Amino acid sequence: MIDLIEPLKVAVIENVAYGVQEVNEKLFGGFCDCGGRMLQKFWLNLEEMRILFSECEKCWKNHAYLFNSTKFLKREEVRLVGRGEILDYLKNFLTELELEALLSKAQSKIYKPQDLARAKKKLSDMNLPFEEIVSLLK
Repeated sequence: MIDLIEPLKVAVIENVAYGVQEVNEKLFGGFCDCGGRMLQKFWLNLEEMRILFSECEKCWKNHAYLFNSTKFLKREEVRLVGRGEILDYLKNFLTELELEALLSKAQSKIYKPQDLARAKKKLSDMNLPFEEIVSLLK
C-alpha cells in the first residue's frame, strides 16, 4: 500500500518518501469502485515509473495508478494521512521515547536530545522533512 501524506505533499512507498507534484486542474483520473469519477490529484515521477494519485468525487477514496514508460501496470489503494493523523502515522516508525521527544520539540518543552536525534535520523532515512513534521505537530 502507498501512503500519501497530504500536508507534506509526499508519497511513502516501501518506507521512503518522495515528493509529489500537485495537479491544479480538474482532470479525469479514472473510475472508482463505487462508480464515481476520479480526478487527478498528484503525479510522482520515479526512475522508470510514473504514479498518478486520483481521488473519487463521490466517496473520496484515493487510488494510485502505476505506469511504466509505455503502459499501465496496476492500481493500488492509497492510505491518506491528514494533518490530524500524522502523529498516529509516525507511531509506525518511531519509538514512544522518540515520539515524545519530537512532540516536546514541537511544543517547545524539555526533551532528551538523544531521543530527538534518533527520531531525526529515522525521519531522514525515510526522506521525510524533519522541520515540516515538527511544524505540523505544533
